[in-house]
Amino acid sequence: MDVEGTVIVARPIEEVFDAWAALERTPDWSEVVIERSKETDGPVGVGTRYHAVDQWPGRRVEFTVEVTAFDRPDRMAATWSEPMVGGWDAIFETVDEGTEVRLVSSMQPSGLMGLLAPILGIWARRQAGTFMTAFKAWVESGRSAQT
Repeated sequence: MDVEGTVIVARPIEEVFDAWAALERTPDWSEVVIERSKETDGPVGVGTRYHAVDQWPGRRVEFTVEVTAFDRPDRMAATWSEPMVGGWDAIFETVDEGTEVRLVSSMQPSGLMGLLAPILGIWARRQAGTFMTAFKAWVESGRSAQT
């Protein structure tokens, strides 16, 4: 199942990219993300791993996110393998109004999650809009620049 979302953030591309790349801060603006803890040393880049905890419909899920592309300020991508195989690709582009962020996420549920795929798909598509709107509001508020 593929899910896409796009939002225009009224901030420069470098600021928007850096806010997105600060995965540890995702719980500050996303209602489904409980935790993102960096597991690897050094700056964020390809191969950086995070312990992730989310609240999905009806259950709390833990998994590892690994950064697979990091091209500041144009693109960042990551994958995960449990409780379902998937990943996301975020593309950043300067536009007149600021920065367009396009998120493409792909998930392949299996086992019990596979049986729930139709319901999970509806939830994920709805959540994508909420997720992107919340990110935009967080960055534009200036809170993303606060440490």
